[in-house]
Amino acid sequence: MADTASFSAAMKTKFIGPIRDQLNSNKILLFGLRTRDGEDKQDLPHGSREFRGIVADSTGIDFVGNEFRIPLRTSRNQGTGPRAENAWLPAPGNQGYKYISEALRYFYGLFNITGQLLKASESNEGAFRRALQAEMEGLTDDLKRHVNIQAFGTGNGVLATVANPVTGTTIDLDTTIYFQGGEYVDIYDSTLTTYKGTASRYVTQINRTAVTVTLSASVTVVAGDVLVRASSDSTSAAPNNDKGSAINGLQNIIDSSGALHGLNPATAGESFWKASEIAAGGAVVGDSLLRQLKDSIGFESGADSEVVLITTRGIRNRYANTLTSLKRFNDAQSVRLRGGFTALMFDETPMVYDDHCPSGQVFAVNTDAMFWSQMSDWEWMEEDGEVLKWEPRYDRYIGIIFKYCNLGTWARNRHGKITGAADDVK
Repeated sequence: MADTASFSAAMKTKFIGPIRDQLNSNKILLFGLRTRDGEDKQDLPHGSREFRGIVADSTGIDFVGNEFRIPLRTSRNQGTGPRAENAWLPAPGNQGYKYISEALRYFYGLFNITGQLLKASESNEGAFRRALQAEMEGLTDDLKRHVNIQAFGTGNGVLATVANPVTGTTIDLDTTIYFQGGEYVDIYDSTLTTYKGTASRYVTQINRTAVTVTLSASVTVVAGDVLVRASSDSTSAAPNNDKGSAINGLQNIIDSSGALHGLNPATAGESFWKASEIAAGGAVVGDSLLRQLKDSIGFESGADSEVVLITTRGIRNRYANTLTSLKRFNDAQSVRLRGGFTALMFDETPMVYDDHCPSGQVFAVNTDAMFWSQMSDWEWMEEDGEVLKWEPRYDRYIGIIFKYCNLGTWARNRHGKITGAADDVK
């Protein structure tokens, strides 16, 4: 009897294009509220369409050479004050100055492609997209996402911290937000000194409810160990990973302690070099915490009206819930929340989310006081005149995209953050 099973070898399989992307490609902190296809992916607060990301809105520093320096006015002339008639006048003083400087970090992205695939995908008849175009565009997007993740970090390349000791492949972490599956990681002790295991492992499964990842090979870890992004060829003998090479991130830029750009608030004469920091202690972020944050920034810098609030979806949703009792449903203005204007605004300050923002945190970022330093744009390595480099004795080619850049601020006191807030994002 003829049926579909017996005739299957002679039947056609139809693929329905185009290729559907299954990955979240938002990179809002650095690149704004629009994706690479130009379409908005968030419900935007009134006035926040102007948030184009730090790369576009910050102070741009393009330079070549050894380093750059930004001079700062850091103290006032203390030779002022009232005196009695015919009394000694105040001793003359002067303005105080310091400078900041920051080295660049070097980012690379690489792909391989065979000569056969290049030919086979040249036309629509052979593939839905040209393989070369797909690899180049996809790699550019992947590298930008990698940089955006680091822009929320502490400058050391750490993606997550181990929560509980275990020997096995499934590890409890403090967060899974930086994993989508397939990432290679190296594991170190809490001091980033001791390499755990013999080689990098890749992430095979993610459980966001349990806050765990499953790795491709067993490893023994203890609480406090850390995961850093690695190359597939990284080993304990020759580590090839992000450790020590990451750009500055908001967690170390917007902080009330720690050295940054050569200045340290713990050093005499440099106490001005710190951001405002409010500990929520597990509380839901509401108007009171946001007011404390903005007032602290305003008191220290006078620039509290110029910030944008960047947080997680969970904190944004919880903040929205605090406003529902103030929302009306009986007129044309019912979409307005009384904590501000359309959608989520607080005191004329837009609140937007980025899926790379660490859990429990709200950053008040003054983009005008940030700087994005670079020695190159997103460029393909073609000093030899070729974007694709032939690999000798193989019918395949390699492409390399690179970016020399770093992130920082010239006024740390113009920013602030809330930490330890109630959040649904892990």
